[in-house]
Amino acid sequence: MRAVIRFGLRLFPPRLRLLNRERLERPGPAILIVTHPRSLPAALLLVSALDRQIHCLLPSRELRGVFRKVAAWALGMQAVDLNSEEQNPWLNPCLKVLANQEAIALFAEQAPESSVPRAPVADFAARLSMEAILRDPEHTRPTIYPVHCFLHTGRRDDAPLMSVDSSIASQDFLPKVAEDLAAASQQLADAVQHSIGANTFGLPEAELERFHQELEDLSREHLRQQWSRHPNWKQRPEDLDLSTFARKWIAQQNRMDPAQLVELRESVTAYRGARRRWSMGKLMVETSGPWQASGPRVAAAWIETTLGLPVAVYGLINHLPALIVLRASGLLRHSPQRDPKVEWLLRIFTVLSSYTVQIFLVHFWWGRAAAGYYTLTLPVSGAYLWRYRWLVRHRIRVLVWKALHPVNSARVTRERENILERFSHALERSAQSAAVPGGRPAGLAQ
Repeated sequence: MRAVIRFGLRLFPPRLRLLNRERLERPGPAILIVTHPRSLPAALLLVSALDRQIHCLLPSRELRGVFRKVAAWALGMQAVDLNSEEQNPWLNPCLKVLANQEAIALFAEQAPESSVPRAPVADFAARLSMEAILRDPEHTRPTIYPVHCFLHTGRRDDAPLMSVDSSIASQDFLPKVAEDLAAASQQLADAVQHSIGANTFGLPEAELERFHQELEDLSREHLRQQWSRHPNWKQRPEDLDLSTFARKWIAQQNRMDPAQLVELRESVTAYRGARRRWSMGKLMVETSGPWQASGPRVAAAWIETTLGLPVAVYGLINHLPALIVLRASGLLRHSPQRDPKVEWLLRIFTVLSSYTVQIFLVHFWWGRAAAGYYTLTLPVSGAYLWRYRWLVRHRIRVLVWKALHPVNSARVTRERENILERFSHALERSAQSAAVPGGRPAGLAQ
């Protein structure tokens, strides 16, 4: 059954891209420390990518439901909360797995900063390694491999990534003469804890600080719009900063789940682009001239835009062959290597040649009378096509932008509200799961 499930996981996307795979394919006992809050998807991807047997110890909250429990049983996964009470019953079964030269995967959960200096998974991994070496120092020397994940939360085509970090050799931390075993285990646990925090996919410190600033700017824009209805308020959005809880959550996500931060930052970048385009459109309207203040001129522009469109389309169809020839020959754009006079003569010759061929075809198919009327419409439609081009650049763009201004403004505001709502919901979920007393789920604090 395990083989069937692994085949199904490999058959359907997403397929895992495992970096430094060769480190996990080395023979011998191994302890994998997977740093990701969504343990079950990470475990399924890891099991499907490796041929060797992986015994996964998942948090119990990840295996709720009948189907999850059945799949976990078939793949050799166990529901274990690695707190101080449950570590002792699972110590001997894990030691037997390591004695059989197999691998165990432990999953580091998110934990708020508290009086506990290390994550429970780090203490258990260090204790397990020391016990295995002391029981059989010749054959059982487990190696600890930190595994960092980059799993997208949305529906994206990007493949999930995992990176196997540099190994931690447990035998290097064995106590020497007159040294305490507990102290050596503490040093190994500290090394494991450090490897958990050093995520390969995490944002650099400078980028993280820039992300803090971007979120602060978004929150201030939101508050500035909300408080604009109360001009007498003494508090200003500029006086508010990102809360301490929010900063700690961002730092923790950067260690545990940087993909969520990257997706959030991509949303912020997309919002900034939409905001920039909206501002450029507003600037275009403001600098387009005083004609907008005249009702008759605006009405005349709308009327010409509507009535002149069929004429412009007719002119475009008439001059499409000439435009294709000019584009293919490079005469549509000015070249510094050509004489401007010669260039314009060639363009005129190309257009007149196109006129001649088109008039001949109309005469051939519909007769002399139709060709005569068609000959008169060619230069007229061409001239108005040039006029309509000027109208599009200087009038229609402004008219359309002003007509769509409420829609575009609402869309930009909605994008900003969605980003802040996602951020606030993530903080609320983190505060509820971690049970932080007095934790603020809001993005800003006084």
